[in-house]
Amino acid sequence: MILRRLSVLMLTLLALGACDVTSEEAARGFLADFAAPGSAGGRDALSEPAAGPPPVGRVALAGGAVVVAGPRGYCIDPVTIESAEDGGFAVLASCSILSGGASGPSVAPALVTVTVGGPQPAPVLPDAATIARAAGVPLATDATRGPLVLAQMARGGDTALEGGDARHWRGAFLMGRRLVALALYAPSGSAMAGRDGARLLQGVHEAIVRASPDIPAPMSGRSASPSRG
Repeated sequence: MILRRLSVLMLTLLALGACDVTSEEAARGFLADFAAPGSAGGRDALSEPAAGPPPVGRVALAGGAVVVAGPRGYCIDPVTIESAEDGGFAVLASCSILSGGASGPSVAPALVTVTVGGPQPAPVLPDAATIARAAGVPLATDATRGPLVLAQMARGGDTALEGGDARHWRGAFLMGRRLVALALYAPSGSAMAGRDGARLLQGVHEAIVRASPDIPAPMSGRSASPSRG
């Protein structure tokens, strides 16, 4: 199951974090509108970091509609990739951790999930309050910037992944007619559970937009209170 895979990665992050980062570093989050870890397909994959195929820099999901990539130092765990015409899923983490130290610079440990939804006639981008309401947890911070909605959740990260900070980030943005959800979790006490996590998700968003094909802007607007998150 993907939860076990993520838990293994998180344990590795915690171990390395004690050596490589201060107690003020790392983070992640989930958009509850999309399937949670542990679903079918690529999310059922299980392996140890560096025991499976090497990490990759980018991957095309949803028939190539969205290309997932990360900022420098963060790669995709190929074991977690799931893709179909109606959507896709992938997990990013430290290239160095995923490769067992074989590649990538030292970066703050964090796990980022990317979930691509199916195409919608008129996609709606939820705001931070709606994301928190859908998740059923208090909204700690609204760090939305332009087309990227960013919501820091006040709790729940430690129940999603053992050893994680209760604070975590969820995000959302539109790619054409598709809603893309980001989630970021970090070790307890990490700065990635704070503002550093928002900055990392901004970097992920920028990397995805750069790597993906040009898509016309959808005929949609942000809704303050749509029924979905």
